[in-house]
Amino acid sequence: MADFDYKKMSDYVSADPEVSKLREKRTSSYKKIDSLKESARKNIEKMHGLYLAKTAVMQKVRYEPAEESADAVLEETTGQCSECWDSDWCNSLDVIFDGQLSCSIAIANLGKQIYKLSEDIQLINGCLGTLEDELQKQFREQFYKDQQKQTTKEVEQ
Repeated sequence: MADFDYKKMSDYVSADPEVSKLREKRTSSYKKIDSLKESARKNIEKMHGLYLAKTAVMQKVRYEPAEESADAVLEETTGQCSECWDSDWCNSLDVIFDGQLSCSIAIANLGKQIYKLSEDIQLINGCLGTLEDELQKQFREQFYKDQQKQTTKEVEQ
């Protein structure tokens, strides 16, 4: 009587095209999740940079009104009076906020995609486990049938 070969059983299960397809899909999903997480990290870094810019803008907005000499220097340097410069600077705060908002929306969408892929992986794991168990059961049954036939032949001889 031959010993049960777990390596052969593993090879039998791995050779099944449906098992291979599910494993590839699971691996692909894990790679997509890693890519989405990296994209989310980049958006978080952008949000942080925008936060720093917003902080700088807010600090700049809180200044005392410029004296006439400073106003003249500002107008000569930028081509704008202090009131125009202040207005543009305040508008930049809104632009930065819009940038932060778009980053947060992108992060939320990436989170939804990651969640969906995680659910898919869980489903694949369940299907894969059931399929592998069934194939292992088939292999064992065939092995024991073959062993029984061999034993019967040896007894008859």
